[in-house]
Amino acid sequence: MAGMFLRTRLHMYLLWSTCAFAALAILSGLLTDDGSSTASDTTVAMSTTTFGGPTTTYVPKTYTVQSGESLFSIAQRFNLSAPALVELNKIKNPDRVAAGTVLLLPPSNGFVAIGATTTMPP
Repeated sequence: MAGMFLRTRLHMYLLWSTCAFAALAILSGLLTDDGSSTASDTTVAMSTTTFGGPTTTYVPKTYTVQSGESLFSIAQRFNLSAPALVELNKIKNPDRVAAGTVLLLPPSNGFVAIGATTTMPP
């Protein structure tokens, strides 16, 4: 009977290793928890740590829009996102930005968010 269930040595090794790992898991659980704790006894404490390191202040840069430029091309040039430019400068119609408009530029972090915008590349 046992010969039919365990046909090869591989099956036998898998069975013994599974039993050994199960025994080790049970033994490990008993040794680390003392076998007396339950899920309701466990509490997790969370803490926040603030570091007193140097703080950097951001001085906004400005850019004057030139004739023929769009918000998309300006955002590409400065590695920014066009929606960030629209939000920071409170632009009502991002498709129409007049030449000579002075824009505040947000800090560039090297990440350009990809999302739906109303401006198209020229």
